[in-house]
Amino acid sequence: MQHYFADIVDKNVIFSKEDVHHILHVMRFKVGDNIIVVYNKTEYLCSFVSFNPLNVKILEKLDTNNELKIPVTLFFALAKGDKIDLVIQKATELGVARIVLVKGSRDVVKMDNDDFSRKLSRYQMIAKEASEQSRRQSIPEILGIYNINKLPSSLLADVNLVAYEKVAGNASNIELNNAKSVSLLIGSEGGLSEEEIGSLVNQGFKTISLGKRILRTETVGLSILSIIMYEFER
Repeated sequence: MQHYFADIVDKNVIFSKEDVHHILHVMRFKVGDNIIVVYNKTEYLCSFVSFNPLNVKILEKLDTNNELKIPVTLFFALAKGDKIDLVIQKATELGVARIVLVKGSRDVVKMDNDDFSRKLSRYQMIAKEASEQSRRQSIPEILGIYNINKLPSSLLADVNLVAYEKVAGNASNIELNNAKSVSLLIGSEGGLSEEEIGSLVNQGFKTISLGKRILRTETVGLSILSIIMYEFER
């Protein structure tokens, strides 16, 4: 069943312009068709009453929770091409609560706060659509851009992990120690310098292995996020 994030005011469901277009011109629903509306992290079963004007009736409140048991933050370094878009989409599907773009000394791509502000609406749309597709009840927060050496303490978690290729071991041996929140930091294509690793350790991060193979930056985060998801949902 199709999911939409929307506002509910006095039992009236208010969709975004993009969702109205999707409902009317892409999905082409009929009167009586049902959808799920997500508002304030709660799902509602709704039915279309009319399309001109667009009107849906709330049938019932649903008791659904597809979110991870703990909040997970992904710190992802600036990457070229559409890798940031891809990671936002897939990390959202894997359940992250927050995605934070960070910059380091070896980034191939340069992006400042003005660039980030211009791209933020697209990033948010990617996260929204991925949340709807994966049947989530919340949309990840997207923040940026922060210097790897000066991450705000308010963004850190109980357990903070940084993937580092020089650490021996197996990625499946990640220890979460009954954490109430987790963060994971992934470097860019150029990797992280020893000085940056030292800075992150001083900020409370623990280095973890990528396993036996060297993975692309967009693969690393999704691989480890899958392990975290498994650990908290098994």
